[in-house]
Order: sequence, then structure tokens, then C-alpha cells
Amino acid sequence: MDNPTQPYNYPASQANEFQRKGHPGKFLKSISCSSGTTHFTASNYGVGGIVIPSGAQGTAYFSGGGSIPLETLADSKRVLEFSLSSVTVTAGTVYALIKNQLSK
Repeated sequence: MDNPTQPYNYPASQANEFQRKGHPGKFLKSISCSSGTTHFTASNYGVGGIVIPSGAQGTAYFSGGGSIPLETLADSKRVLEFSLSSVTVTAGTVYALIKNQLSK
């Protein structure tokens, strides 16, 4: 039976507090993306949000298909929640956020 206070398979003596208790919040990791294409697979899997500062240019690719130019979404004051497969950045830096799968 799983221990709800320890969702990961780490012995308590070898785990930090986040590993023992879980990660609070909706997102648990950020990836800075600039100059080129970043794919959200393998260790980058699970992107569910993105922050696109003004001036950023490129294209966001949705995991279910389709794409949208970054400049049409630029708003550095909020997190846009999308399931992304990759992002191509031609100007500026965008921040992809890996979703906390245990968060509701």
C-alpha cells in the first residue's frame, strides 16, 4: 500500500522533504528555452504551462497537434496552461513549466 505522505520510492533517511512529502503547487520545474527548439520529452516531459515575456518570438507546438506563434500569446504576468510537445524560440526566452502530476 502506498504511503500518501511519501509518494516517491525513497527511504525516509535518503529523501529530502520534497521527496518525502511531495511537491506543493501546480508546477514543479521550469525550463528556460531560448534560441532553437526544445522538445518536451524524456526528462523534459510533462510541460503543462508556459510564460512568454513580451518580445519573445517563435512557435509553441501542442502535444495533440497544431501550433501557435509565441508573439500572439506574449504576457509575462501570467502562466498560460497548455500541453506542449516543443517550443521553437527565435528571439527572447520563454519559460516552460513542468506540471506537478500529483497536484489537483
